[in-house]
Amino acid sequence: MSSATKKLLTFIIIMLIAIATIVGCVYVLTELGQGKKSSDSSSVTSEISAAQVNKEVIEEIGYEDISELDSGDISGHIDVPEDSVTQTSIYIADSSSSAVELACFKLKDPDDNKAILEAISKHIASKLKGYSQSPKESELIRNYVTDTCNGYVFMVISESPEAAAKAFRDAVNNKN
Repeated sequence: MSSATKKLLTFIIIMLIAIATIVGCVYVLTELGQGKKSSDSSSVTSEISAAQVNKEVIEEIGYEDISELDSGDISGHIDVPEDSVTQTSIYIADSSSSAVELACFKLKDPDDNKAILEAISKHIASKLKGYSQSPKESELIRNYVTDTCNGYVFMVISESPEAAAKAFRDAVNNKN
């Protein structure tokens, strides 16, 4: 074997090793990248906002003529325990003659919903007094539903509160 042939053979072997190394590195990086993407996407989706939960419920049920309260108006509507809730979204009927309301709260501690449930109970008692002259709306208020799922608390006053609670659970569970 001549010196030129040995050099060519050595060059080809080095190139094959280099190509194999590059292909291996690309494969490893691709696999790690896909693993990172899936864990990133789960952390993003698990961070669904209380407002987005309400929007999904509204879309699923088809509520109309309701609007979200501005953050500055929430404290005048319900006394939210700030030390136990990180996010609040409340939708109320556009007409003052309707008691329809949806509220979603994201808890600081997913296992501690006592304070917000007490606040909701007080809110319902107050709202019931305000609609005491309207038997239909009073009945809706008395039949309100609360539900807790994956660190969120949901409250709904409507003609179909159970369907809204199911839509709430679906929205929260599809994001976690």
